[in-house]
Amino acid sequence: MAAKNHNIDNIPVLITPHPVSDLTPEQLREMAAAAFPVIIEQLTGQGALATETRIDYVHPAMRDNKHCIDPNLSGPDK
Repeated sequence: MAAKNHNIDNIPVLITPHPVSDLTPEQLREMAAAAFPVIIEQLTGQGALATETRIDYVHPAMRDNKHCIDPNLSGPDK
């Protein structure tokens, strides 16, 4: 509601896996590297601005959990 009141409710959102507080510095760098191209596209207007964009990064806690449903996983082999 606050964003709408300030006329910024149509700003593109970059969605990252959560939580980020338990990531190591190296894992956080990996996530930032995955987000970087999307951020550059959004800032420079090179790409279409989607309302929501999920970065291509799977949280380390989800990588070994084959039974967990995670929208960032592309298949059962990950």
